Amino acid sequence: MYTPTKRIIKRFVFLLFIATVGSLIISCVPVKRMPKILDEDVPNVNLAYQVQHIEIVDNRRNVSAGEMKIPTFSTPKSYAKHSPAVTAEHRHEIEAFFKNNIKGSGPSVQAIVVLVDAYKEFSATAMSERERGHVRMEVTLYDLATDKRLISCESMAEFGVESIDADQEKMEKIYRYSLRQAVYKCFKSIAMSADEGQDL
Repeated sequence: MYTPTKRIIKRFVFLLFIATVGSLIISCVPVKRMPKILDEDVPNVNLAYQVQHIEIVDNRRNVSAGEMKIPTFSTPKSYAKHSPAVTAEHRHEIEAFFKNNIKGSGPSVQAIVVLVDAYKEFSATAMSERERGHVRMEVTLYDLATDKRLISCESMAEFGVESIDADQEKMEKIYRYSLRQAVYKCFKSIAMSADEGQDL
């Protein structure tokens, strides 16, 4: 006998089936949206130095050449960590930020940029994939005339994006954005130290 209770149960099961299938279809649709912040410029600091030379020193261990391996199909246990070698593009990212943040006045200096730790990280859950960039660096400015250390700073920056479709291009942009943020934080620290010195 087909009772109202059975009709309700049957309708509930049908709706649950439709919702489950729908969620599976949606989760398989790749999302390629690139966060706008990754293409935005980090604010200028405008330090009063003339940077004549920039040396980038990589003090990291387990540095790997090539691209990070991102699994095509991830599971909640999927995880990868990749410390990329410093490429020409990474050098350009750091050097360009120096040029955009130095006024071109003040003492002539040499800048030593030390990468203490910097890596790309991938992880996943049942519903999403996460890409993260992490950079820790030290920046020291030396007076070229006297070879004296003028000022130094340390900084750490990281940025992460969660989506259902991780990819190499987005991961690289996240890493470069973290590089820019780390240099910016260092410059901001130097600028604050200079302002405090003027107030004394």
